[in-house]
Amino acid sequence: MVNDIDFKHSTFLTNMRNTVLLFLLILGLSGCEFFALSFAPGKEPLANNSELANQASKVFWETLHQGDYSNISKPMTLLKAAYLQNPYDAKIAARIGFLHAWSLTERQRLKNIPPQITDNAILARKYFEEAVRLNPEDARYLGFHSSMMMSEGSIHKDAYLTRKGYFQGLDSIEAWPQFNLFTIGYTMSSKEHSDPKFREAVDMQWENIDKCIDDTIDRNNPDFSNYFEMESSEKRESYKRACWNSWIAPYNLQGFFLNFGDMLVKEGKPEIARKIYQTAMDHPDFETWPYKEYLIRRIENADRNVEKFRANKNPSADVNDNTIMIKTTFGCMGCHQN
Repeated sequence: MVNDIDFKHSTFLTNMRNTVLLFLLILGLSGCEFFALSFAPGKEPLANNSELANQASKVFWETLHQGDYSNISKPMTLLKAAYLQNPYDAKIAARIGFLHAWSLTERQRLKNIPPQITDNAILARKYFEEAVRLNPEDARYLGFHSSMMMSEGSIHKDAYLTRKGYFQGLDSIEAWPQFNLFTIGYTMSSKEHSDPKFREAVDMQWENIDKCIDDTIDRNNPDFSNYFEMESSEKRESYKRACWNSWIAPYNLQGFFLNFGDMLVKEGKPEIARKIYQTAMDHPDFETWPYKEYLIRRIENADRNVEKFRANKNPSADVNDNTIMIKTTFGCMGCHQN
């Protein structure tokens, strides 16, 4: 009897010891993982000034400003080669991210749209995330990263990713409102017209104008023409360069006001939208803008476009006249094509 009790006691102690040892082993491994991850060296930014990187950037800007969607693969290949050569350059990473975003946004250019086109959202987010890590001070990268998180979350019905992108987007707006009020609001312009986030996106465009002119524009009778004279001096101020046309976005104003007009039409305010569209026409650069005909037709058809822009269906063959800017074939080129 005693031996039996001793045996059971010994077995209990052995099992307890093994359990404790296993727990300590797991704890030790977890501790190792924690310390290994905590003290992993971060990526230090390092500009890539190699011949390859310079050629990649040159081809990137040429392709972008020519609106050469069909040849995106050319700058993409060069930029990714430059990134692999030196994965520490924020500009290279951001340009790769932008090409993936462009590929996704203007997919209506394709005769047959493959389902894997949506993978561009994942890749754009990844490369913008790299750009943020390498240069967290550049609020443009933070805004683009937020935008692509929301896009990816929407595609994959991932509420967590969508919300994370939205709240980070608010941080990006605080960091650079003149740039990111448009960036974040533009992404949310594809939501249903009854969605509170769409209404918020419209408010962001009004606020964007206010921030650019240091004034409050009349919401019922907007007239921006008196502020055009600010362009020559204001665009030299780094934080306001997002407000005007520039070599990066030669038709930034035209694209902004076409998109804002589209959003107002979708909101159900075609008369106010016409005034916003007219602002794009009043600017001196309007006559050379590649997409001016679409805006002219939008002024003519603003009332009938309310239901078209709200439909949120797969766009038809005449996509550029029947849906809001973010779903057209010039969702990026409306501002960037020279």
